[in-house]
Amino acid sequence: MSKLIINADDFGLHSAVNAGIIDGHLTGVITSTSLLATGHAFNEAVAMAKEHDTLGIGVHIALVGGLSPVSDPKEVPSLVTKDGVFVDNYIEFMKRLYKGDINYSEVRLEISRQIEKIVNTGLRITHVDGHQHMHILPTILPIVMEEALTNHIKAMRIPNERGLFINGVYNPFRMVGKLGLSSIAEQAMSTVRQKGIHINQYFWGMINGGQLTEIALIRILKEVKDYPGIHEIMTHPGIDNTMLNRIYNWNYHWKEELEALTSDHVRRYILQHDIELINYGDLQ
Repeated sequence: MSKLIINADDFGLHSAVNAGIIDGHLTGVITSTSLLATGHAFNEAVAMAKEHDTLGIGVHIALVGGLSPVSDPKEVPSLVTKDGVFVDNYIEFMKRLYKGDINYSEVRLEISRQIEKIVNTGLRITHVDGHQHMHILPTILPIVMEEALTNHIKAMRIPNERGLFINGVYNPFRMVGKLGLSSIAEQAMSTVRQKGIHINQYFWGMINGGQLTEIALIRILKEVKDYPGIHEIMTHPGIDNTMLNRIYNWNYHWKEELEALTSDHVRRYILQHDIELINYGDLQ
């Protein structure tokens, strides 16, 4: 039987994201979300999560994305720009990493503080994952695992989307990034399992990140039904494309993703094919 976690990333990023995630949980198929300790709407997200305890809550580790760290920027200078925010994307982060410009004591400090901030809300934390999947980089993963286990978090996303799964996206830059991260994720699987951390067996949504239309989602669900095991679909719902894309230069289709996640067609497909909707808390 296929068991499926439908996770909405970036809870706490903005009120328009928070509203989309809660709507997608209450009227759609979202079962799980990942909370950004660095998000501008963090406190609102926490209050919403406490009102909807059927929604699984994970820690969304952020080291990129132009977001502000939880730590004082002066405490983590190797992780931030001159403006005191994280570098914009994983490419810039990896450039710093491979040049030897990343201080891993600062990485540990920031990750520890992000997890601590979320754990201290009193929410039940189901798993850990990462903004742009930086949590599975070989030099970052041991820190994330140790800090997660210290805080009794025993599940983790492994973003191992199948290499040849294109799903209607023919962007060569996105494909190269996906192949690279998926390869790293495959290597991380055994390491994480050896620590007794629960993981998903299959992952979907990387190639469609920010552009998960109803058509793309149905294509993924066809894959889910054909492969028994634990699946995760990553999503990015929101309620106002214009406002969100004015603030964040990610060119996401937040509203279209929400429409897909609340589609009657999607819900019927899941029911008709006996796909069980779960969150990471159900793995423990």
